[in-house]
Amino acid sequence: MSNGFRIDVGTKQSLSLRVDPKVVLSGQLLELNTIELQATIQAELVENPALEWLDEGLSDITIEDIYASVAPSELKNGSEDREFQRSRPNDAEENDWMDLVASYNSLEDHLEAQLFHLFDNTQIQIAEMIIGSLDDRGYLDAETEQIAMDYNFDLEMVEEVLAKIQTCEPAGIGARNVKECLEIQLAKPSNDEERLALDIVKHSFEDLVNRNVRGIMRQYKVMPELVHEAFEVIVSCSPFPAETFDRDNNWRTDSKRPGVPVDMIIARNEVGWSVEIPGIDHRSLIVARAYREQFIKIKDSKVDDEKRHLSQCVSRAQQFIEALGQRHSTLMRVGYYLIDQQSGFVTTGNYEFLRSLTRRKMAADLGLHESTISRATAGKHIQLVNGEVISFDIIFKPALRIQYIISEILQTENPDNPMSDERITQILSEKGIVVARRTVNKYRDRSKTLSSRRRRSA
Repeated sequence: MSNGFRIDVGTKQSLSLRVDPKVVLSGQLLELNTIELQATIQAELVENPALEWLDEGLSDITIEDIYASVAPSELKNGSEDREFQRSRPNDAEENDWMDLVASYNSLEDHLEAQLFHLFDNTQIQIAEMIIGSLDDRGYLDAETEQIAMDYNFDLEMVEEVLAKIQTCEPAGIGARNVKECLEIQLAKPSNDEERLALDIVKHSFEDLVNRNVRGIMRQYKVMPELVHEAFEVIVSCSPFPAETFDRDNNWRTDSKRPGVPVDMIIARNEVGWSVEIPGIDHRSLIVARAYREQFIKIKDSKVDDEKRHLSQCVSRAQQFIEALGQRHSTLMRVGYYLIDQQSGFVTTGNYEFLRSLTRRKMAADLGLHESTISRATAGKHIQLVNGEVISFDIIFKPALRIQYIISEILQTENPDNPMSDERITQILSEKGIVVARRTVNKYRDRSKTLSSRRRRSA
């Protein structure tokens, strides 16, 4: 062309990934507990007039109500009205179901996304045990020797997997204590302050705790300004790497707290086992008959705005009900799976009967994705046959089983002749649980139980 411009016409193919809104909504509803689900359903009933209770009168909604909601122009005097113009739908806008996706992100999912594509099957099993043994602070709640012995793994491989986990974000995850947590976060110093901070944590931790600036100055032959700067670097580290994740921090007292919402009830009577999912049943909700009938009438109509709005309201209500049904079905499958795999524990609440179980194994046995099991169990609670309410976390954390058994052993001891940690280790061994004496000591300290000598004197 004379002006130097050139126009090319052609076609281009591209691939893009789009998440099905039904899948997004199902996942979002699945991870809600009973109270959150009830609030979500109430909000949806308010926002979507096409969704209603089954037991409500169907004649309450009229054609005028529908027009007022989705086609206000039919009830307006003219299209010059400002409110009509403001409320007109924008063709570029669609229902964004991603707005319904919850922001919950478990620590387990976060670590697995970083690690599992690097591991083989055996390493994945080890990683699951280690991640399942992390406490609410992000510290490893079990000795590597214990994990290797309990699950017949090679100790060197367990240490290797733990080392890889400790390279993940959040920094400091998988540490055994605060000192190791800080060492992990300071492992790659880039200046003098960070190098000194690492040395202080590694070799002068007591001086750090006591803020012994003079002692550190003499030991490392540095100026006080550099010591203070190193202290600031250490203080900037997080002593609890998992604190930003939504984890159940009250598993020890869940069974004693009346305010805990129950998300699954497992019962047994003369007829057999039963699983109940408390809350609003999806069968209690329907698509309003008036909306369905009006949508059928205008299905072939040329009134695009009205048809589009009716279609969005009706399809949104249908998807919401289907997602509720899917949530109910998944939780029921999980409940009956627990009955099959953990019948002794769900019947008695005795932690000696609690068998080792991971979310990955449950997902494989049920033919579901592991993220589905994670959503179905995260932040939820089960009422056992004996009436005790526990967190789902207990099912998947083998370290908690040992800790509970130690607590039960201590509750039955003779106050005049308290058991030593060595004796507790022997009792656990008789029950088929092999742990080191220092592990018993650690769990006893965590439950704020005094040593046998101090318990005797008390």
